[in-house]
Amino acid sequence: MKPAVSAGRSWVAPALVVFFALAANLPALVPGFLQDDHPIVENNPLLNSLAGLPQLLGRAYWAVGDRPLPDLWRPVTMLSFALNRAIGGPGALGYRLVNLLLHAAVALLVLALARRLFARRTAPAPGGMVAALVDPAAAAALLFAVHAVHTEVLGFVVGRAELLATAGALLCVLLFLRGRDRQAGGAPLFALSIACFALGFLAKENAVVAPALALLADLLIVRRRPAWRVHLASGATLAILLLARHMVIGRIGSEGLVHFVDNPIAHLPFAAGRRAAVEVLGRYAGLLVAPLRLSVDYSYDAIPSPPGWLDPGFLMGALAVGVYAAGLAMAWRRRPEAAFALAWIGAALLPVANLLFPIGTIMAERLLYLPSAGFCLLLAAGCAAPAGPEAGRRARLAPAALLILVLLLGARSQVRLRDWQDDYTLFKSALSVTPRSVKVQFNFGSACEERGEDAAAAAAYEKALAIWPEFADAHYNLAGVLARRRDWPAAAAHYRAALRQQPANVKYLVNLAHALNGAAQPDEARELLRRAIEIDPSSDQAYTTLGAAELLRGDARAAERAYAEAVRLVPVNPGYWTNLGLARERMEEPGSAVEAYRRASALAPDNPVTRNQLGKVLEAAGRPQEAVSEYRAAIALAPGVPIPLRNLGLVMFRLGDRAAALAALEQAASLDPRGEVMDAEARRVLGELRRP
Repeated sequence: MKPAVSAGRSWVAPALVVFFALAANLPALVPGFLQDDHPIVENNPLLNSLAGLPQLLGRAYWAVGDRPLPDLWRPVTMLSFALNRAIGGPGALGYRLVNLLLHAAVALLVLALARRLFARRTAPAPGGMVAALVDPAAAAALLFAVHAVHTEVLGFVVGRAELLATAGALLCVLLFLRGRDRQAGGAPLFALSIACFALGFLAKENAVVAPALALLADLLIVRRRPAWRVHLASGATLAILLLARHMVIGRIGSEGLVHFVDNPIAHLPFAAGRRAAVEVLGRYAGLLVAPLRLSVDYSYDAIPSPPGWLDPGFLMGALAVGVYAAGLAMAWRRRPEAAFALAWIGAALLPVANLLFPIGTIMAERLLYLPSAGFCLLLAAGCAAPAGPEAGRRARLAPAALLILVLLLGARSQVRLRDWQDDYTLFKSALSVTPRSVKVQFNFGSACEERGEDAAAAAAYEKALAIWPEFADAHYNLAGVLARRRDWPAAAAHYRAALRQQPANVKYLVNLAHALNGAAQPDEARELLRRAIEIDPSSDQAYTTLGAAELLRGDARAAERAYAEAVRLVPVNPGYWTNLGLARERMEEPGSAVEAYRRASALAPDNPVTRNQLGKVLEAAGRPQEAVSEYRAAIALAPGVPIPLRNLGLVMFRLGDRAAALAALEQAASLDPRGEVMDAEARRVLGELRRP
């Protein structure tokens, strides 16, 4: 028996759903790549060519650059990114457009599921837009299309994982129901249903709930003897997927890999962890009902662990869970539509709720994308009351109320998505909602650094360290700001603090040594750099910093050896060749210094400092005419700098060209009013040239 056809099944409802999904979330097209988008999408070399697909599909999701996280495997999502780049190019707009269209498609899937759920409910008589607004199926889809809790999914390019996983789960349930509606011949639809579940799971782990959602649909929508063979086949498919996951990344879950900053629950005793998880469930309920205060991050210490069973946060969460359980129990037999919507919320939240096992984050708005479909169905179920005395009043009030709610949610989404302009705007907005999140403070500091706002960056890093004093990356970044200020002792102190947390971190060792060089402590710097080289013999930065330490110690030959090793490791770095030339100068080997400077100049012909240095060693090597050429090149590149003008004037004086020497030295003097460049020799020569 086919389900009854509800009013509003025309093109009006789908058109409205697509329109509102696109209109409410249009600002999601504006930003470039943000945060995790950079390593996973923008800078991922595996996406550059479809020829790398086998390698791409067999790697962990985060196995890019220097940050592997072996607990994630999402090959379908990565495949979609590779296809996106192949068709639309590397720019962010192409990825974001696909994500927005995917969101509209998911909203249409919610409409299809809602129509099946409310198939036996009737909408009011009027047709067209009014009927579409009152139709509970359209109501559910419209609410889903504009709900502001979805903005994190659309704000990041990597939100595509949520979109694909949710689409897979919805298609799994819809195809299962379509197969159950057939008296015979449903096997192909059941197979497609299981395939969609598998694809959704391979897009993101959240889709693991799809078989459970199909079972709930069987129990509460079909309401006949369950299709146990299909459900067993889904279970077998899940087992195969988990085995494949284990073969690729070496594990099924993320046990032992969750950092307490990302999810403190994973490091709490069992009872305390469950209290915190219940509090988070209460916060999720609040965001579904009123998505007013939204944040991109809830990491430590944004949600302090409830100290006891009477903590207000825990009690509010427990109240939300209790109301949910009571509602599900009451609706199970009397209102199967509401029961299905409630069961959907619970089933979709359970794997990410930190109740059964810890996940990679304590809380994230993106995790509500799949559960929110059930929430929107639940709201719509309130509009799907059977005919009776109140039906007429409901029919008059429902369209206006729904339209107001859709417009309010859409406006909230519009406003919220404007926070995704860039990393600075995004984390500045998060400061007002979760100022105690150590990662919000840290990422805001990083964004300030990128804007050149070192004072604001330092303040943010200090706030992050006040929340978590052992945050190595915050110590490291703050030290970098202090180093730019040449506050070498303070910079060294923070580098040491970072190194205490990660004593084998070569980057930390090298930068501490750099700060010690700045503080005139080259002996300690040399010992740190030798340790860094023992850990990583291929660290070119360790060798070049070691060269600087050796020069400070007065050992030019040891410096030359260190710089030569840096050049061997990275021969295309012009700075390394310049350093090598400087060491050879100090060794009084102008011929070999000329060779090094020429290599540096060939790699960076527009660098006036290198051209000036090359001129100096050419002079020392007895090749003044060549030196003149290099000085003139340096002057052309930096006409406002007095140093190459001074050097040119002196060499021209020695060559006997008094007019050229006078012109160069006069110009150098005019650019050096404090006499910092025009030394005693230059002033003496200039005085002699000025005399008639």
